[in-house]
Amino acid sequence: MNMITRALATVAVAGAATAGLSACGSDDQQDQTGPAGASPTTSAVLTTTPSAPVPGPAESMIDIPAPVADRWRDLGGETGELGRATGPASDVEGGSITDFERGAVVLTPTGRAFVVQGEILAAYLEEGGPGSELGFPTADEATTDGGWISTFEGGVITYIDGVTEVQFD
Repeated sequence: MNMITRALATVAVAGAATAGLSACGSDDQQDQTGPAGASPTTSAVLTTTPSAPVPGPAESMIDIPAPVADRWRDLGGETGELGRATGPASDVEGGSITDFERGAVVLTPTGRAFVVQGEILAAYLEEGGPGSELGFPTADEATTDGGWISTFEGGVITYIDGVTEVQFD
């Protein structure tokens, strides 16, 4: 009988702890993060961008958004076209920009990660990056006759035959 009492006490404590966690979230959190009845603790994870460590300067590890880390790995990681991260992601306009030794990965508010490099990256940042009329990239940079082209929500930047041109829609 003593064992049954202990088992019931354990179940009661576990139930109370779970109820306490559920009560920690406000009604606003539940409305914003998931369907009715969803645990705020579980759904809060779904509303944030997970991070992943990648090599940074001086053998350090830097946490960057997981979709950016995935894209970086797809491009060859540390020995690929971007090299090491030079610092953590900078939040911009609901997305982020993560700088690497040889370019940047721009994460859109919808979670898509696009590569912008070289003279196109310089022109993009000079125009104001995602906060400008150009907005976020809509594709990775691509080669074109004589150079590169990158498309954005509000325009196009080309680098052809050594000349950078910014065109707005």
